[in-house]
Amino acid sequence: MVENIIFSDFGLIGEDLEFKKNIRIKVNKRGEISEITCDSIEYPLDVMNISTKMMIIPGLINSHVHIGDNFAKEKGFNRNLREVVAPPFGIKHKLFEETPSEIKSIGIKKGLEEMIHNGITYFVDFRERGLEGIALLKKALEESPIYGMILGRFENTEDLTSVYLEADGIGLVSYDVVNERVLKELKHSKLNKKKVIACHSAEEERNAKLINRMVEEQIVDVIIHGTHLAEKDLAKISNKNMKLVICPRCNGYFGVGFPPIIDILKKRFDISIGTDNFMANSPDLFEELRYLYRVIRIFNKNIKIEAKTLIKMITINAAKNFEVEEKMGSIEQGKLANFFMVDLNDSNLFVPSLEKDGIFPLLMQRVNPSNIKKVYIRGVRIHKRN
Repeated sequence: MVENIIFSDFGLIGEDLEFKKNIRIKVNKRGEISEITCDSIEYPLDVMNISTKMMIIPGLINSHVHIGDNFAKEKGFNRNLREVVAPPFGIKHKLFEETPSEIKSIGIKKGLEEMIHNGITYFVDFRERGLEGIALLKKALEESPIYGMILGRFENTEDLTSVYLEADGIGLVSYDVVNERVLKELKHSKLNKKKVIACHSAEEERNAKLINRMVEEQIVDVIIHGTHLAEKDLAKISNKNMKLVICPRCNGYFGVGFPPIIDILKKRFDISIGTDNFMANSPDLFEELRYLYRVIRIFNKNIKIEAKTLIKMITINAAKNFEVEEKMGSIEQGKLANFFMVDLNDSNLFVPSLEKDGIFPLLMQRVNPSNIKKVYIRGVRIHKRN
């Protein structure tokens, strides 16, 4: 790979997603940003009289997916959560047994493509079906430029160590699978090679005893869903510095509720967001933010949440929650050149002028895949839309 220089009229730059203009990014042979130059913006910004308006945005991070069920889109429509995804007899798991590997593999590849087209350059996958599932996703990733963190799932205790070694960590279906032997093995494995352990928790209902045990035993790094966590649960989780990923739209799809977002915001969690099951939900993180914002407003119309705060949930916060912030999450020197460009000339993004911070609600509320014109990973353009 040779060094190259990428230009953009505007961009969200640095840890605080500062809105800048005249962006010039130099990318080295390793695909890292070696130099950035940009200029400050004077407000109000006269957008209408600027002819070219390409804007560069950090590559999005999808904090929780199940990409393996992409071949089974809408097989769970109008059905409940347990009926569809609960192992081992849920519809999804029956389909996993019946469906040829080639079809599942194609579904995964199509899912990777769809994420790229949505500006996603990194994702965290809960991998079903043990070593077989890990191998299937690894093979697809070898043929795709997108980055993925694979959190393996063991189908029996005997497979736990090998799953931990082959994957980037463990994705627990629920903490009730953690018996004394599993706990001992996971603690031992983390001592030798620290990897992420994430766990579905309180998605459909709250089990206080299980939540307390999970917090006290301290092997889980990231909690997924937390839809029915109580305020006292959130306090304990915060005290242990555990991370939280929410999946609002998929919770809505299955009718299990909505995360306790007011309490989460009060506790100042740096939450990130996942789109969850491909069979139930599209991997559109801007759509996720819009859903989250609207329901927050329904719960309490006086609650104000900044659009920049929401956009950080799918960039900055996500990178920190999965400890990849040294390389991803923002456009900064030393990080990978992973980003995408939108065209502010597109009709749905038209505004005559922008006040300070006005760019953030515009992007959060309006960007859809058709606006994403180019996607770069390691400074190489991997997707272009006319």
